[in-house]
Amino acid sequence: MNTPHGADTFTCPEFLAMERTIIDDFVDCTREACEEAEVCVKELNNGGGTAYIHRLFRAMHSLKGNCQMVGLGPFTDLLHRIEEIVARVRANQDPYFRELGEFLLLANDEVEDLLNDLIAHGFTSDIRRKKLFDLCDALQKNSAHGFQPQHFKDAIALLDGKAESNDTVSKPQKVVLELPADMELMRKFAAHIDNLSIYRKNRTDQVAQLTESLNEALNFLVDAEQLKVASLMHDVGMSFIPHSIFNKEGVLSKEEVKKIQEHVVTSSQLLLRFGGWDEAARMVLDHHERFDGSGYPNGLQGEQIHPGARMLSIVDTFCSVTNERSDRSYKRSLLSAISEINANSDSQFDPQMVEVFNSVVRKLIAKQ
Repeated sequence: MNTPHGADTFTCPEFLAMERTIIDDFVDCTREACEEAEVCVKELNNGGGTAYIHRLFRAMHSLKGNCQMVGLGPFTDLLHRIEEIVARVRANQDPYFRELGEFLLLANDEVEDLLNDLIAHGFTSDIRRKKLFDLCDALQKNSAHGFQPQHFKDAIALLDGKAESNDTVSKPQKVVLELPADMELMRKFAAHIDNLSIYRKNRTDQVAQLTESLNEALNFLVDAEQLKVASLMHDVGMSFIPHSIFNKEGVLSKEEVKKIQEHVVTSSQLLLRFGGWDEAARMVLDHHERFDGSGYPNGLQGEQIHPGARMLSIVDTFCSVTNERSDRSYKRSLLSAISEINANSDSQFDPQMVEVFNSVVRKLIAKQ
């Protein structure tokens, strides 16, 4: 459906009118399906068997079905065309090859971008949607003798050039040298760190919402604005850590651990540079201290740790567990996370705050 913003855009009123919790659930399911597709493509590129083809098809089918369920008709049609490509491989009509998998991942990224744009602005680019639809259509029509790697290479090149699409070129934006509000800039920094890993999608927003709830349950023990800023900025220093360490799987060396630990200093120093956020800077500096004194960077203990940092420590660990990729349901993941928090009460976390956080999580589970 075209919008007042022009014939080059479309919107989905039925979807946008839904409750925010439903939209958030849809976003979570979409992210999980895209992550599953990424895992399957990676395994298939490394010689994985037909089981990964079936899993890939189910992931694409879930994406399409979820869109259909919430009234995203234009996305349903698009994802059906993408799904048809996987269906041919699943039915042994065509072989799987690396270029096909890379195209599917790029197509999923494009769908996610369009969905995020729709949610953020209420409309998104119909030119980009049609371009991807037409590419999928062309791949089908040009495959009378089977899918060819070169056809997918060409499609990848065309899709990867979306930054130069007509809607972007026809609407150049002027860059104005101006200083945005602190909170706006901090949100951009937080979004950047969240985009560096598939395990951090919307992580900072989750931390900010839960710390706000915990602070409220504690009768606003600390200043709400300072706590929000600390929640947004607590991990921004991680973006200065080399990617080889940030995304490393397995055991870190002592030097790598030291590099990771530096992020609390970097993040707090950035806040001091902003000015007016000294309390938030202290919360960020202390949020990896442990209640028993075995944390970093200063080995503080108990009440020596800023109360905002004690809240942030609990919530940050909780969100870390619930954002891990696994086959568990969301509700079970919540229970696993709160079990870990309770198991470390009085050693890692403030036991009184843990008790209050339990009630916050119970309300969260009830909503789910």
